Amino acid sequence: MTLLVDVGNTAIKWAQMSADGQLHSTQMQLHRGIEGIAARLAEQWRNVPPGTPVVGCNVANAQIVAAVEQAAVAVQLRAVRWVRSQSSFDGPLALTNGYRDPSQLGADRWHCLLGACSSMNLRKDAKSLVVVNAGTATTVDCVDAEGDESPRTKFVGRFIGGVIAPGVRMMLDSLAIRTAGLPTADPEFSANVAEFPDNTDAAIVTGVLDAQAGLVYRIWHRFAVHMLAEPRLIVTGGHAQALSIRLSMPADIEHNLVLRGLALRAHDAK
Repeated sequence: MTLLVDVGNTAIKWAQMSADGQLHSTQMQLHRGIEGIAARLAEQWRNVPPGTPVVGCNVANAQIVAAVEQAAVAVQLRAVRWVRSQSSFDGPLALTNGYRDPSQLGADRWHCLLGACSSMNLRKDAKSLVVVNAGTATTVDCVDAEGDESPRTKFVGRFIGGVIAPGVRMMLDSLAIRTAGLPTADPEFSANVAEFPDNTDAAIVTGVLDAQAGLVYRIWHRFAVHMLAEPRLIVTGGHAQALSIRLSMPADIEHNLVLRGLALRAHDAK
């Protein structure tokens, strides 16, 4: 087994990966504003066998990294192997990083893309992708699938770029903090979404989700025009469900894409 750890801006997710690359027992611990993260993780990892390898990616601060490493030591796991973005990955699938400086791409975005591409691997109708991660920030990234008409043995693609915007919760919080009388609304409460909102909570939530959906549509449409074909849209992250109901095109919700991308890296390194 290998313990995979995804350290995000707000939460830490982890899963155990078996020898065949499958994920098991996916769990999450919030860390933003939470004390004693190392002890909390150690308690939740107490049943992971001693000596288990740990592979992680991180976009949080050094304090959270240290807490993860302390927890691994406390339950006698191997030292955490932190992985970053690559210029390319070539394993069960192939993905090239088209960022001007590939090392500048966030580790979470890279592994999210790898996880999304894994869902297209070996599909006869493999398409180019737009991958939306609706987390603390919302990222919308485009993967150009190889146009080779010969029989595929694996998915081959190139990440050509994407955008980063404030996430759903960040937009909601900014309205509550930066205005005198607007409340903090709940984006997961379906009654707060309406075509023509007639109360303040609905006006806020609908406005924020429609702003997010508009961004996704703009990037998706721009990529579709570039490709002369409709790319597949994949949405992941904590606000995936809330966002998907406001999208004007079909979207697949897929969870734990960063962990699935980490699984590819960890399994490929064996």
